[in-house]
Amino acid sequence: MNKYQDKIIKDIESRMRTVMIGAISRIEENFGYLWNHGNDPETKNQEIFADKWENLRLELLNHGNHQIRSASDDLKYYFDKQDKYSYNYNFTINNKKDRR
Repeated sequence: MNKYQDKIIKDIESRMRTVMIGAISRIEENFGYLWNHGNDPETKNQEIFADKWENLRLELLNHGNHQIRSASDDLKYYFDKQDKYSYNYNFTINNKKDRR
């Protein structure tokens, strides 16, 4: 694999992580009041939501990281196959009349 292919893979990984973290952040912004986000839970319901959120957040991160690794492996496999099976065609023209 060459440096350009490595850069493509790293850029795609970065974008996928940004999407994943951005989605989690939006959930916290919009629903964080349920577990008193940023502070300790003050009620029993907030404690329940805080626990549920922590479990969900962990599942989302684990699943997202797994998908990022899988996508990266797929791209590496594809690039590796492309490098092995490249063809170069050389065309020669024997008389000047055929030259265009």
